[in-house]
Amino acid sequence: MPLAPTVGVVIANYNNGAFVAKAIESVARQTARDFRAIVVDDASTDRSDEAIRGCLAGLNDSRFDYVRLENNLGQGGAVRRGLAKLETPFVCFLDSDDVWYEPFLARHLSVHMNSDFPVALTYCDSHIIDGDDRLLAGTAWWFDSDPHPPPARPIDPAHIPAFDPATSALTYPVNTGVTLRAEWTSASSTNSTASMMFRRSFVDLVLVPPDEDLRLYLDFYLSTFALLLTGAMGIHEALYAYRMHGLNKHSNATVLGGRYNSASQPWGPIANSVLELVHKVLKDRAEAFLLAFGEERYEKAETQMRGALGLLDEPKPRTWRSNFGFGERS
Repeated sequence: MPLAPTVGVVIANYNNGAFVAKAIESVARQTARDFRAIVVDDASTDRSDEAIRGCLAGLNDSRFDYVRLENNLGQGGAVRRGLAKLETPFVCFLDSDDVWYEPFLARHLSVHMNSDFPVALTYCDSHIIDGDDRLLAGTAWWFDSDPHPPPARPIDPAHIPAFDPATSALTYPVNTGVTLRAEWTSASSTNSTASMMFRRSFVDLVLVPPDEDLRLYLDFYLSTFALLLTGAMGIHEALYAYRMHGLNKHSNATVLGGRYNSASQPWGPIANSVLELVHKVLKDRAEAFLLAFGEERYEKAETQMRGALGLLDEPKPRTWRSNFGFGERS
């Protein structure tokens, strides 16, 4: 029987000295053992370096390596420096204040290796925890959410955890559901960076903007490309814990219940800036995308981005395609 592919993990850290050791340890505990992990400290100014070195020394695990950057590059730049040390066909990016549950890598690999349809991205649901590892919510409400839910509906008992009064532990039933998202829409929603596993070849194709253009929101950038060009698969089980500790770079608000805003800054302008970057890369690397995905998929992706940015009424730029047998058209 064939063997599962090796996975590369990049743990990018900036000033999360209070949490980074827990993130590293959660990778070391994975049930899937064939991985390589690179911890990248993005020129932190707290005690992160001390915490990382102490954790790695305690683990004494040859699968882990450490890179400390002299200058702060932001999320995209730090991840790129970690990727440079990996040659694995699949990659994951764990935010240093989040933690994976033990089956994370194994479950993602299994879904990627499904016999239905190959995708560039798998992602999963998450629990929301605070700085002390206490649960705030049993799901990221935006994960696989219905944009027009009915005003009243029953809740499946499988969504309710068991409570252990002796330890206060909450245990959720296993959720084996998986959804194929074959198309991108303006309502598409995945989850945070720590929820995702990518094909490395796809990341190499699209992760080309300068570091300063992707200091944050790498998850939205990569997942938008994946949905536009290959589709993605959502794993309904919460396989990690997303930490809202009050000092998050984005999710700095409070869990209020309902469709709460996780951040104090409005999402619209942020999303628009990332979509503009996606559209720019689509245009600048048109030849590479045409070769990889064909004219129909490329044209649809480019048109969708133009529509999302309100550019459909503007003249469409000419795209040179003669090397690939598509001819030239306006």
